Amino acid sequence: MRQAFAYTLAVATFLGLAAHTPLWAEIEAGGSVKADACAGDTTRLGVSRIVEIDTAGGVDVGGDKASAKHLLNDGEVVLTFDDGPMKSVTGPILKALAAQCTKATFFMVGQMALADPDLVKEVIDAGHTVGTHTWSHKNIHVISTAKAQQEIEAAVSLVSKAKGSPVSPLFRFPYLNSTKQTEAYLKTRNIGTIWVDIDSKDYRTRSAKVVEQNILSQLAKEKKGIILMHDIHPWTAAQVPDLLKELHDRGYKVVQLVPKGQTETIASYDAAAEKALSAKLAAKKANPMVSRSIVWPMSAAPTAENVPSAGTRHRLPARYRKVATKPDVADGGSDDAAPVKIPVSKYRRAGKAKDDASPWQFFN
Repeated sequence: MRQAFAYTLAVATFLGLAAHTPLWAEIEAGGSVKADACAGDTTRLGVSRIVEIDTAGGVDVGGDKASAKHLLNDGEVVLTFDDGPMKSVTGPILKALAAQCTKATFFMVGQMALADPDLVKEVIDAGHTVGTHTWSHKNIHVISTAKAQQEIEAAVSLVSKAKGSPVSPLFRFPYLNSTKQTEAYLKTRNIGTIWVDIDSKDYRTRSAKVVEQNILSQLAKEKKGIILMHDIHPWTAAQVPDLLKELHDRGYKVVQLVPKGQTETIASYDAAAEKALSAKLAAKKANPMVSRSIVWPMSAAPTAENVPSAGTRHRLPARYRKVATKPDVADGGSDDAAPVKIPVSKYRRAGKAKDDASPWQFFN
């Protein structure tokens, strides 16, 4: 009990803490980039190019932002996974990627990394790129700038500590929602934002086949793109082997994104992250149940109606202006596909968290 209390207390301390080279270049595998023994095997998907991104001053990559840089040629894709790591899902994905000798970028949630720091190292050891996705998957569009900065920094420090070295200065906004203030903050921190060209929409179906069809149908139209998937859904992991085979058979090439530098972490957040990881280890030894994955307070994708309007905030991306109650047939779903419901209420403590409450709430 004492160790578990120390774990919770350590996490709570997060609240109180508050001339350019070319943007990108192709590089050879080496250093932090791992070349597998199967590299060059044409029977596998592999990695066709490794693109190094200079994030100095911040940069937007991919997506439909006017300022975004587009690095891909026709027939090229970047594989990305958000929201993990989660052993039961991330593990099979890593296995499928290794089988095809290819690489991806994982945008990790800080809480999830703290739940399984060894899995963070496993992703790194496999040669994949690791960025961050906030501490608790808060919708940046509806919280204060100060809380958004806390969400960013807590994740950067925690994932860096779990990784054993500074995490890549690559970031993705939860729900793909940002604010001008938060984007400006990322620029001061020399962190690049990776947007999305191909959305798997794996949060709208439990069908692995539908997820794969969503991706391939969009690729057929767009010819290239940064692909968004989530390594918290079993059906997403289930479709990865077939997806990778289809990408290979259809002649697509995988590009791996790597940063030119590393993120400079903030000492106060580093100290809190170290304390939280130490407390987590002690709690795990005292009670193995503490090692269960943490579930953050997820909610449905925001709609235009539940997001307050403000002149300094960006308009919601089209994909979130109207949220379907079940998968659309037009999006590759089927009429009998049930909507995905994530039962998180049983993990929540009594009472509803207020906006001014700690964003670092754990649900063990």
